[in-house]
Amino acid sequence: SPEPAARSPAARRRSAPARARSARPPREMCEVTDAMMPHAAMQYLLVRPSVPAPLDPNFCPMVLSKRHYLKKIADCQVHGKVANLDFSIARPGGCCGRDTLPVFAEDHEGFEASVFLAGEVIRYMLWQRGGYKITLCGPKKICECIKAAYSLGGKYEFEVKTMPKIYGEVWSVTTVDKLESLPASKEEPIVCGKVASGCRIAFDLGKSDVKTVAVKDGEVLGSAETEWDVTNPDPKYHYDLIVKAMKDTAAKLPGPVEAIGGSATGAVSANSEATWCDCFPNVPPDVYKQQVVPIFNNIAKREFGGVPIKVINDGEVTAV
Repeated sequence: SPEPAARSPAARRRSAPARARSARPPREMCEVTDAMMPHAAMQYLLVRPSVPAPLDPNFCPMVLSKRHYLKKIADCQVHGKVANLDFSIARPGGCCGRDTLPVFAEDHEGFEASVFLAGEVIRYMLWQRGGYKITLCGPKKICECIKAAYSLGGKYEFEVKTMPKIYGEVWSVTTVDKLESLPASKEEPIVCGKVASGCRIAFDLGKSDVKTVAVKDGEVLGSAETEWDVTNPDPKYHYDLIVKAMKDTAAKLPGPVEAIGGSATGAVSANSEATWCDCFPNVPPDVYKQQVVPIFNNIAKREFGGVPIKVINDGEVTAV
């Protein structure tokens, strides 16, 4: 499975998956809300890089932790002390991520490391691909531990509360007895158009400003940055500000807008819905669902004659 290249929003907000807790930065630098890694797990997971991170010398990258852990697994020759934990994470539309992790038996000294790493591997996939339904297949004890961790009041309560907001589906964690009963992996890559002919505008919603650009046949004719207050709880404020910024920039085009592209922080659906964008943090949940979720499509329909619009997560835009 691919290794994490960057921390998830939850990990940035809270703590790194494999950080040496005993030497964490001062509380004023970052708030750590995850429970301390069990001491029994540290010898299996904490590995510092050969070149220490200047701002946090005790930082232990997850890629090194997983590599060290898998070596420990490979060195375990005791029959019955290693098994596989397989899991899948379903997403709306039928897509499903799937992975496997070898784990120690519950009476092995490395069991706590298996529980810790399994939780983080699952969290990584959640933020990499999304999902609302975890299905586990593996030893009973570790499945119970993971299910508890991914429940309300558990270690991953943030994910438990956040994913339903993104997908509008009930969160669940279930177990199956047979590997054949685990949902199959299914991925459907979304291909974004790369043609920039005609008159187009694009926008990027950041935490401090709205960036807009006007393009004619691939040539940038104008761009602007408009400051905004993301803490404003009124969705009309956000709608009006974004529309004004877009129209002011569109005025630099020689003709009417033919298509719109955009990016925003948080989760954006395949249909360009702002399912959970944290640049509208104070809009009440019920109002958010009614007025913010469809905001991008409403802007295209009401303000620009229903031209095609495609909005994706700002991190995905950077990757593209």
